[in-house]
Amino acid sequence: MRNFEYMKPDKLEDALSAFQEHEDALLLAGGTDLLVGMKYGLLRPQHIIDLKAISDLSAFRNEKGWEFGALTTIRDMEKSEILRNRMPFLCQAAGTLGSVQIRNRATLGGNLCNASPAADMATMFLAMDSQVRIMSVNKEKVIPLDGFFSGPNATVLGKGEVLTEIMIPEDIEKCRGCYLKFGPRKAMDIGIVNIAVLLDADKESGLCKKARIALGAVAPTPVRAKRAEEILNGNVLSPDLIAKAAQAASGEINPISDFRASADYRKELVKILVARVLNTLLAKSPIS
Repeated sequence: MRNFEYMKPDKLEDALSAFQEHEDALLLAGGTDLLVGMKYGLLRPQHIIDLKAISDLSAFRNEKGWEFGALTTIRDMEKSEILRNRMPFLCQAAGTLGSVQIRNRATLGGNLCNASPAADMATMFLAMDSQVRIMSVNKEKVIPLDGFFSGPNATVLGKGEVLTEIMIPEDIEKCRGCYLKFGPRKAMDIGIVNIAVLLDADKESGLCKKARIALGAVAPTPVRAKRAEEILNGNVLSPDLIAKAAQAASGEINPISDFRASADYRKELVKILVARVLNTLLAKSPIS
């Protein structure tokens, strides 16, 4: 590992100024991806800006919608009693990421900015209609999360731009939800297919007011299964309708074949697992 200049500002404006001055700098949030890349020589930064001391980015709150600072740790989301009572599916998703040690360091912003097609938080927050706040020295903008990812491990962040906050609409709390990561092991593994489903449906009639389905590890970026959602929205959720939506979700993805699974296998998994999750939520069974 070669030498680099290390900076640790405790104010966001100082971090933005340093990032503007050193455009080749890499940002350190949790470091669970950055430090591994440096260890194996995949990343050779000349400057590192450590954001951990910026306390304003390390908390989440609910003010007419949920707002998560980019430095919120995955473990904080997993263990939050408030979130467990109001959005248990988010705690469930957080608990699937890596080990406890990794979750104690890994941050929401870091997971999104690493932009892995299989990122757990990207899939979950995509299903939650999230928006992200992006800041630089001279500009601030808010964009939908589904416009944030531009390719495998790539985002739309420009020079000097930092993801500072992730926002979720308050009506997400009305949904029942589930996050499912399918892989050969139950822990510390990257999913072959990741699925996040949120369902706002009438408990008695089964009428679907709004369905949200996000898929990971099945395309160059995490994606929403919008055609499948359209099939469900405004209709009574029957087994036949669910099967039709699951088939549509399978047709919307563009997976690769690699050493972990073939493209055809991933497509079949999406069809089976989307139907399984929807039927579980519709049956009001407990989500484990």
